[in-house]
Amino acid sequence: MDNPPQLQDILDNLSDMPSLPNVVARLTRLIADPNTTASDINNALSADPGLVTKILKLVNSSYYGFSRRITTITNAVVILGFNQVRNLALSAFLFDAFARKGKSSFDVNGFWRHSIGVAFLAAQMARHINPKLEEDAFICGLLHDLGKFIMAQKAPDHVIMVAETVKERDILFYQAEKLCLGYDHAILGSFVLELWNLPQTLVDVVRCHHDPMKAPEASRTLCCVTRSADVIGRAMLMGNGGDRGVPRLTRAVWRQTGLDWNRLEDIMRKVAEEYSKSDAFFSGA
Repeated sequence: MDNPPQLQDILDNLSDMPSLPNVVARLTRLIADPNTTASDINNALSADPGLVTKILKLVNSSYYGFSRRITTITNAVVILGFNQVRNLALSAFLFDAFARKGKSSFDVNGFWRHSIGVAFLAAQMARHINPKLEEDAFICGLLHDLGKFIMAQKAPDHVIMVAETVKERDILFYQAEKLCLGYDHAILGSFVLELWNLPQTLVDVVRCHHDPMKAPEASRTLCCVTRSADVIGRAMLMGNGGDRGVPRLTRAVWRQTGLDWNRLEDIMRKVAEEYSKSDAFFSGA
């Protein structure tokens, strides 16, 4: 096998990678503006009819279970809110761009199921801590392992080598990445988010989700929520994180979330219910 690809080589070879649709980037900017209206969101999305179709398909999937059909983005915004519509737009793009890419030996479906499970957990946890963080927590959970998908596209043979090292040495996936490649998916994923001009908080969380206490103070709590959700999701056997291990969740990270242990059982129960309906979410995309 060739020598492992250098991180810069991967970054220099991202030109053929799917670009974040302009409309999603515009949605992110609009949501940050307190004067934005549902009509503004509708007008922004109208520039991409294909994306509108995918969003409405997700909204009308059995995952949400609305009693009446949602036929317009304006209605979706009124019912779900700005942030959730933005998240649906990003989810639809990600599933379309990455869900069926990579070699067959790379468990793309399992990785996506892990990501969506972590997203559900992070959002539920944030709802108990600070509801304003809920939608960003969902996106952080969904994106935290993005670098694995990028690596599967750009260096599939080396992802296989990492997976084999995981089995041979009984270590975590990111530990095997560092051993085999000299870097891990967290740093790669964060560079891609920067390329897409997503908010710095999301970049910080993805970059630091294995060691969240190193995240900048402004994004540390969200990073600790994402880390906790990742660990709990693995313990709940949600999808495939690339190894069978459950990383250690430190007291410092849990304290930073501000979440009461007594609420965890209820959160896990609710998320298990959501996760059981995730097939509808995937099929909707």
